[in-house]
Amino acid sequence: MSYHIGQKLYEALPHHESIKALWETKWKRPCTFGVYPFMDGKLEDFEKVFATFEEKNLKEPIDFDAYAEPFFPVAEDLEARASKAEGDGDTSAASTLYLRAAAVYRIARFPVPRSPKQKEAWTRNKDAYAKGGKYLSPPMTQEQAPHTHGLMSTTEEGSQIPVIVRRPAGISQRLPVVIQIFGLDGYRTEFTPASTAWTSRGWAAVAVEIPGTGDCPALKQDPKSPDRLWSSLLDWLVAQDWVDTKKIVAWGVSTGGYYAMRIAHTHKDRLAGVVAQGGGSHYMFDREWLENVAHLEYPFDLDHSLCVKFGYEDMETMKKDAQQRFSLLDNGILDQPCTRLLLVNGTEDSIFPIEDSMLPLQHGSPKEARFIPNAAHMGEPAATKIILPWIEQLFATHSAILISNKLAELQALMKLC
Repeated sequence: MSYHIGQKLYEALPHHESIKALWETKWKRPCTFGVYPFMDGKLEDFEKVFATFEEKNLKEPIDFDAYAEPFFPVAEDLEARASKAEGDGDTSAASTLYLRAAAVYRIARFPVPRSPKQKEAWTRNKDAYAKGGKYLSPPMTQEQAPHTHGLMSTTEEGSQIPVIVRRPAGISQRLPVVIQIFGLDGYRTEFTPASTAWTSRGWAAVAVEIPGTGDCPALKQDPKSPDRLWSSLLDWLVAQDWVDTKKIVAWGVSTGGYYAMRIAHTHKDRLAGVVAQGGGSHYMFDREWLENVAHLEYPFDLDHSLCVKFGYEDMETMKKDAQQRFSLLDNGILDQPCTRLLLVNGTEDSIFPIEDSMLPLQHGSPKEARFIPNAAHMGEPAATKIILPWIEQLFATHSAILISNKLAELQALMKLC
């Protein structure tokens, strides 16, 4: 397979040399601006952590317990300060400090919690995020959606789907809803920026994790488990008295974009539209791609992180099996009808090839797409400026259709009179 990124597929990037190199060449700049993966974080907190790697630098293969350890003192200090502010009645300061602590724990468990210390960081991340999120305006609420479609006689049966909900304040009517489908390393505890942008537009925001990540109960090795997951989530969602059931959009990011492409087809009648940003569909599982992604754009070992997420015991098994098991092309998903689907990515993506966002355009229902030239994975910062107006227009279109239908009903009644 000849990929758009060409020879870049075989060129190792410098941030893979060590944790010190990761900070200096890739992470310090986004941390300065508080963008992925440092949402809610502050530069001064992470400078304290990464200063420890000046003397105790770690190189691949990373000892992830040794990697996570230096984050804990910084996060614990922030939690102590947050608790004091909370006790003093300063909930605004408490919220900020708890969320800063959550950000530190997030990077400690990054990209996936595979070691004991990282698993502890994930638990503490959730606790700090819940404490900080409840004081935001509007607040975040921690919810549990019953996994009513969970597969019988498996761990799915009787399980719950953890979600975070944030609704705009002061709106009495039913709300449009955007479901954030998170990715490989992005969990529901990094929902602040997106939910703030959405609630400011009058939309309710719902965060959910994908199989094999966070606390998602769906079986990670079953390619059909997400279909059951979304059926349960949507059943729960439409039963809420604050939801406009005709205005539900799913927005999947990165690996979540893979699941967004799938839900656009499998649940087309239940969604007004879907955004797949930076997603994979078929070539992400190609052997040649998987054999080279460990040294490209992703901060750590992408191949091993995907191996953990999809439930494989070893990488060779994943390379042999993953495409035939999970490909949306080989499974026939892409050839099915779908709801409105917007595909967005950067053309130079070296996490999931841009070909995976182009492939759905050649199958099934007509779709919409915008690929940002010379941009990397996810296509930011241009992508969000494209996606938000698309969703706004989608919701407005559904409002116009509803009004038109109501007028038609009224005219029909008048004729009967």
